[in-house]
Amino acid sequence: MIDIWFGVFLCFLLAPVSVAEAVRADQIVLVILRGVTGPPVSELRREITRQFDGSSPVIPSIHVVPGDLYVKGAWTLLPLFPKLVEFHPNATWLVILQETTRINWAELVDLTQRFDPDKEWFIGRELFDKEPTIVHHFAFHHDPSAFKYPLGETGILLSWPAVKRVHSRIARQQLPRDFSIDAQHELAVYLMEGVNMTRSSALCLRPGPGCATWIQPFEPCGTRVDADDLFFAVKTWSKFHTDRVPIVQRTWARQVHQLVFFSDVADERIPTISLGVPNTESGHCSKTMAIIDHLHERMASIEPSLRWYVIADDDSIIGVRKLREFLTCHDPSQPLLIGQRYGYASGHNYGYDYITGGGGMVLSRTALQLIAANCRCPAPDTPDDMWLGACSESLGISIVHFSGFHQARPDDYPMELLHTQFVISFHKHWMHDPVQVYETWFADEDDFSISSPVDGDDGCSVMDPSQHCQVKQQPAELFQSTSIERLPDEL
Repeated sequence: MIDIWFGVFLCFLLAPVSVAEAVRADQIVLVILRGVTGPPVSELRREITRQFDGSSPVIPSIHVVPGDLYVKGAWTLLPLFPKLVEFHPNATWLVILQETTRINWAELVDLTQRFDPDKEWFIGRELFDKEPTIVHHFAFHHDPSAFKYPLGETGILLSWPAVKRVHSRIARQQLPRDFSIDAQHELAVYLMEGVNMTRSSALCLRPGPGCATWIQPFEPCGTRVDADDLFFAVKTWSKFHTDRVPIVQRTWARQVHQLVFFSDVADERIPTISLGVPNTESGHCSKTMAIIDHLHERMASIEPSLRWYVIADDDSIIGVRKLREFLTCHDPSQPLLIGQRYGYASGHNYGYDYITGGGGMVLSRTALQLIAANCRCPAPDTPDDMWLGACSESLGISIVHFSGFHQARPDDYPMELLHTQFVISFHKHWMHDPVQVYETWFADEDDFSISSPVDGDDGCSVMDPSQHCQVKQQPAELFQSTSIERLPDEL
């Protein structure tokens, strides 16, 4: 008899625990981070609630941020924790998703069952840096690959004790008052003294058996924006006229119908427009504002229907066709400043977000008008991108982040991360071949059969630097005359 009861007891212990017994849906808190121009809140919630039939008595707590919950600087993650601990004192798990993250609820619950919720857990899909990178402030430079951090778009899971650990540290030390660049890396650093990340193969890049989450790839929202609807302004200065500018001309400038190089001097060989602003060692605020003023005052009369303006550096590397596809998802009549978002003290009332300049800053026509009319540099060498961000936020211009813009080189990002993105740009010519970067990431996408302002008319191939082509750029006098009607089509 004892053996029989022992067998029954053993079977009871080994029997699978039901989802309802293991974890209740309303003990899991889902936070969906939504872009300011992202899908409607109701649509993001429906992606999850549709997995519950009418017989389910409870569903998880879902917060769409911004949307039904507003937390300043929420994209940096840390400002979320005080609110979540306040709203959900009895929760078991926090799951942080991006608007592009898709979930299988049953698999997600199964994943949480593999871990004791009374212990501190920090779970993600593993990323690591192969070399020290400026994006992460050269952290762990002795062995950067030893530090693991999560791929945010596949979801981040924290048990509630880990959530409380973060909240307790914030209560003691307050939120960081410095720069935010890569929130997923910064969260891992914040937790590293007590909780290392645990890797899970259930957090997937693409849907498949056993996947609790995966990434929905970017899809254009329509036929790509017409090339004539974009104007490109490239910041340069005389020191780089013979090395950086030719690389722009040989690569992505060939895909552009309207492009002007703005410099500290007029150089007829390119040509460039002199802004009358001396070059500064850093910051470049006066130069950038002079470009914006020039575009606002001159270009509107040349091309009244022009919708988008792109301000790039002379060492930016851009996939123009991909940019035109990406912009189909945005309304140029809205005040938008688009690119890769950084933040300064983003979780504080005085903090702000900004679009970092190296990966390219895209301004809608409305945003350009507002900035030109209201923003003036505190000093010539004020950081231009930071000042534009702060001024834009004060004017109600939306700071729109897209992961495809990059402030640094491809080598500064994990390759697995880049392969999940709709890559639009990179930045810097330092310690790599920028032409090779363009050919690897963008040349196959771009259409070199189209007519471009920088194509020579003598059969010379501008993609071959050995031929030293005399390229044909838009004449500077077009943008300095007061009697301009329209850019000639043949340019």
